[in-house]
Amino acid sequence: MKIKNIVKGKEIVKVYPTTTIRDALITMNEEGTRRITVVDAGTNRVVGVITSMDIVDFMGGGSKYNLVKSKHNHNLLAAINEPVKEIMTNEPICVKENAVLKEVITLFIEKNVGGMPVVDKDYKLISTITERDIIKYLRDKIDKSKKINDYMTENPVVATSGERLKDVARTMLRNGFRRLPVISEGKLVGMITSTDFIRLLGSDWTFNHMKTGNVREITNVRIKDIMMKDILTVEKDTSLCDTVDVMTKNNIGALPVVNDGKLIGIITEKDIVSYFKE
Repeated sequence: MKIKNIVKGKEIVKVYPTTTIRDALITMNEEGTRRITVVDAGTNRVVGVITSMDIVDFMGGGSKYNLVKSKHNHNLLAAINEPVKEIMTNEPICVKENAVLKEVITLFIEKNVGGMPVVDKDYKLISTITERDIIKYLRDKIDKSKKINDYMTENPVVATSGERLKDVARTMLRNGFRRLPVISEGKLVGMITSTDFIRLLGSDWTFNHMKTGNVREITNVRIKDIMMKDILTVEKDTSLCDTVDVMTKNNIGALPVVNDGKLIGIITEKDIVSYFKE
């Protein structure tokens, strides 16, 4: 199966290098996406992508924080109005429209990405393909006897509810994780995801919580105040099919795995995509 047939009719969401970071975040928040393609305005050729992890980096996780820290002396309100080209991922991994599904699955796993622009021979944007697209398309091919305990990540890296936003940003970026279960006194109390960074910056929440414009007013916020608290979980003996149904129905990319209420692992879309490579 060629992927152009899987993404046919899918709405194309894009921004331009001169689009402000703020406007890109608003678009991502409104569209409910954690990645958006950046194209040249004149040719529609892909020049970059901005992902939720770029935003995590920008908010204190890594080198892109220098835009806030150094160029704008910690003034988030100024930095967020810079063009998106300042923090986007340049020369992103793209996939040609005639690529077959097996190639795309391999790229997702080997390059550790959750989505890619789909382009023609001239690298003009046609659509995007995500892990979720693949999972939805192949759902009926999952062996109903498969359980998630064979595919989940055991003993996942976690955050604690008292940690600050900037600390979690560093943990996410250092480990390459887009989400972290949140623990308090040994119990699972929530989940913090890279998409939460988009939600905070792409809505009025951040600006309603700022008085001086200093980024520390946001990066020092405690996770317990912004995390998702009413989260869905699965047991380790849940079938892979049922897990996929829960994830797609609720439009979520991962589920904590519990045993007698205790966190023992996490199952993500990437884990499920890896199943299809077998």
